[in-house]
Amino acid sequence: MHDRTAESADRIDPQTSNVVARAISERLRTDMRPEESELPLRLQLLVQRLRAQDHHS
Repeated sequence: MHDRTAESADRIDPQTSNVVARAISERLRTDMRPEESELPLRLQLLVQRLRAQDHHS
């Protein structure tokens, strides 16, 4: 069977990949605010790490 996901990933340049990642993280920040929801502790920590990485880039 042919893996179309691997093919598509090869076609995305680093700049586009970065833009997509930033858009996803922005949407997650908007939709998933740990201080306003009852997320499990592990997810809260992961969201905090994403925020920290965004501030460093």
